Amino acid sequence: MPFNKFAAAYLSYFAYIDDALDVVQASDFATFLQKIPAGPANGPWSLCWGPAVNDGVLAYVAKGADGSYALAFRGTDVDGSVSAAFENVGADLEAFFMVPFLYPQQPSLPAASQPQISSGLNGALALAIGLTDPATDISLLDYLRSLAKAAPLDLIVTGHSLGGALAVAATAWLQDQLPKAGAVSYTLWPHTFASPTMWNAAFASDFASFTYYAAVNKYDAVPMGWADLATLQTTYPAPGPSLEDTDTLLYVGILALEPVAAKLGYTKIVPSNPDVFAATLQSVPTWTDEAGLMHSMQDVYFQHVIGTVGPDLPGTSTTGVARPRAVAVAA
Repeated sequence: MPFNKFAAAYLSYFAYIDDALDVVQASDFATFLQKIPAGPANGPWSLCWGPAVNDGVLAYVAKGADGSYALAFRGTDVDGSVSAAFENVGADLEAFFMVPFLYPQQPSLPAASQPQISSGLNGALALAIGLTDPATDISLLDYLRSLAKAAPLDLIVTGHSLGGALAVAATAWLQDQLPKAGAVSYTLWPHTFASPTMWNAAFASDFASFTYYAAVNKYDAVPMGWADLATLQTTYPAPGPSLEDTDTLLYVGILALEPVAAKLGYTKIVPSNPDVFAATLQSVPTWTDEAGLMHSMQDVYFQHVIGTVGPDLPGTSTTGVARPRAVAVAA
């Protein structure tokens, strides 16, 4: 059951387990994975590798009831709060800079034709490449290669928010790197929720070869970065909250970024399986609060796919105070 939005919704959401703890607990992940129901979500799932953390980037690998696997990445760390989700994503992804995507390296291509990703996403991918299981000390790539050598590997790669962008980059990385050390058999199945666009047209074109599921709430501001910033200015129809009235600095920052992003050529991937929907607006007073609510994996994306709000997770904050990634790393 490799193409599976139901399993991906559970797995992406469960990547937020223990996001307020200094050390994540593998037992918490294992317990919740076992609770994924049989049927469309292919449960129960079992924890196979990780969870591993490298400088704020978290991932884990799990196995479904039918023998397929999934790699899930945690999204932007906001410590239980959704009100600052968009600001944190913007800070994380360093959208003013693009760098070549090196998997594979293509030095013969003209610079204008080379796949590129944002500098921030490139840094997050480097941290993901460096992940090792804290119990076995086996790297993520070595573990997935061992699976693909032993039997044909069907691997869902999934995440929400920054985790979704990282799932896209990691899918392309794995497609290039898995066969480098001998014969393997594998198929990658990217699934993302609320992923921002952090790549150029060449990368987007190359990625179109994958069977790709992408869920986007039309009222979620994060997927509008960084290829659709003009729409972001008027996310919520009148009498909805105004970004300019709510957060002048963020509004001015986005205005300044818009021509830069256009010049850099951020380009959306056209997914083979798009899932665009309109969540119910909450009519809260500020733009950032509405944007945060519309970005929630628990209350919006999980509910859209599964039909219910996501269960409360262990080790998450109840303070409602946003925690930028720099604070999470320092904790």
